[in-house]
Formats: sequence, structure tokens, C-alpha cells
Amino acid sequence: MTPDIALAASAREWPDRLHRFLLDHGGGRIVDRVMSAEQAVDTSFDVLLIDDVCSFLSPRLVTDVKIAGGEVVGVFAPEDGSDAKRRLLECGISDVIETEAAPEEFIEKLRQTLTHRSVTEIEDGDATSTLSIAVTGPSEGVGMTEVAIGLARSLSTQIGTVLVDMDPVWPSVAQRIDLRLHPNIRTAIDHSLHSPDRLAEAIHDVGELRVVGGRADGGSGSPVSRHESVALLDALGVVADVVVADLGPLMHVEGGLIREFDTVIVVGAGGPIGVARLIRTAADVLTVAHGHSVLAAVNQPRRGSFREAETLGEIRSALPDLPVVTLPFDRKLAEAAWNGELSLGRALRRAIDAMADVVVGTLV
Repeated sequence: MTPDIALAASAREWPDRLHRFLLDHGGGRIVDRVMSAEQAVDTSFDVLLIDDVCSFLSPRLVTDVKIAGGEVVGVFAPEDGSDAKRRLLECGISDVIETEAAPEEFIEKLRQTLTHRSVTEIEDGDATSTLSIAVTGPSEGVGMTEVAIGLARSLSTQIGTVLVDMDPVWPSVAQRIDLRLHPNIRTAIDHSLHSPDRLAEAIHDVGELRVVGGRADGGSGSPVSRHESVALLDALGVVADVVVADLGPLMHVEGGLIREFDTVIVVGAGGPIGVARLIRTAADVLTVAHGHSVLAAVNQPRRGSFREAETLGEIRSALPDLPVVTLPFDRKLAEAAWNGELSLGRALRRAIDAMADVVVGTLV
């Protein structure tokens, strides 16, 4: 068998040496130079060769590659000592080889690995029934964060719930409920990938609700990748029954990430322009997350039963199968936001509780 080989990005010399040998003598085919965890999971190959010092090496990556049908062989420099080899083995890689090994030794190692190919399966006992709920909308300022907080708070009174701020541009959950900026989603991702047993250290307790705050850089740093987001959602699914994610505006959300959620709530403002944008955004979500549950939430619709009926009628005319809820204006909300509190007025609280029932009902 001539293996298809992927080489993870490395500053060392061995990948080029191996590639030149294969071009001259055969024995394998380099199909890709992998620059990220996402690329590793999305690329088809038999074996991934990766350094112990590779920035995106993690137990989660190794598991994902094996689930996809590939094997992972780790490469370490002998002068780095036993710690380098130990790190590779702790990540669950299939086998290890030294950087100074001859190309023929690399090829033989890959053949041995494929001969003893292992298929990583998720045991039934490891599967979770966690409900994952995303909150998004057409733009900032329509109430996505308030809806995410209110929904998570409502659910937390009945079932274990974690709220996570995944807004890539304007993360504001921590500021809204007066949390420390650290630990935050970066901390949680690091623990999810490398030390899941420490995940609780990155979660804030706010009464019955547990919260993972957003990026402390305010969205100005490097983006959170889809691979990192999925790893975090999976890890949170182990410690909670429901995960509610504030994704921010849909225009900033990768389409593939939307499909990772069981249901998506699209929040829009209640005026004529807001409703038009809500309809367009909900239609986009329905296209991307085809087959998933989608719910529209009209925030602060125009007052009066006739106008509210017009608003609902407009949405149902455009998207007849889309469940719609309305969330009334709440005078206490602004004061609660300034004080970093969770308190809501009775009418809004009832509306959000009803929305929680609708969301859970679509998932059961």
C-alpha cells in the first residue's frame, strides 16, 4: 500500500527531506501541507505526520483525525528528551519517530502504523444528549445578548445550563452581568483541547447559571476557529444539559458553525426595518442550517395588538413554517444592564420562559 501523507506545518528540516525522498524514490504521496486543525480534519489522507511542538496539536485533533479514518504519527527531536515523546503519547497519537530518522525509516513507520490501523469510535456511554442553542440576528443592537442571557437564565432554573459568549466582534455578556474578563472563552478553549478536567476553572457561577465570558480583546485579536468552537461546545456538553451560545450577528458567523447547534434563535427588532432584516436573516439561517430547528424572536414589537398582529403576519407570510415569539419592552432591563444584574420585568420574564418552552419543545 502506498500511503497518502499529510505533513503538519513545521520549522524543522525533516518534512522537506522526506518530501524530496518520496518524489525521487516513491513509497508514499504527500497530499497536503497542513496549516491548521481545521485543514487537518477536512483533508483526506491515510497518515498525518506532526511535530510535538506544532501549535495546533491537541488530543482533540488526534481524536478527530482518527474518527475521520486517518492515523497520526508524532515526530520529536531526540535532544528534547523524554518530555517531547511523552507529550505526543499523551495526545493519543498512533506512534512516534525521531526527527533524525532516515526517510526509509519514516516510510516503514507509516506502513507499520497503517497495518495496525485503529478506528476511534465514540462509545455509547460517552455520547451526550446536551441541547445546544445558538442566538444570532441581523446586526448588533437588536437584543441578542439579552435574549441569550434571559433564555439561559430561564433554563438554568430547571436544568444544568451554560451560557457562552461566542460573539467574534462585540462580546458583551461579561460586561452585561458584571463578570471578570478572565477567565474567558480563550481559557475554556485551551482547557477543552488540552486539559478537559480543568474546564470548570474557566466557567463563572452566577447563581444557578454558569457562564463562559467572551474574548477579553474585544474581538480585535485572532479569531476563534471553528475547530476550537466545536471542541468547546463538545466539552461544555459534558458538564451541562443545555449550552446557550451568543453568536453575535449572523454576518460574522461561519456557516459551518451554525450547523453545530440543535436550534438557532434569530432575534430582530420590532420595527418595519427590523422585521424585514429579521425575515432575511432567518431565511439565510434556514438555508445554512437546513433540517435544524429555527425560531424567530421579535424584540420590542410596536405596541398595540393590531400592530403586533401585522408584524407576526408579515413574518409568517414570508416564512410560514417558522415559529415566532414576541418579547415585550421592559423598563427594568436598562437599569439591570447598568447594574450588571439578571433581573427582568414580569412580562419579559414570562415571554422568555415561554420561548424556553418552545425551544425545548422543538428539540425533544
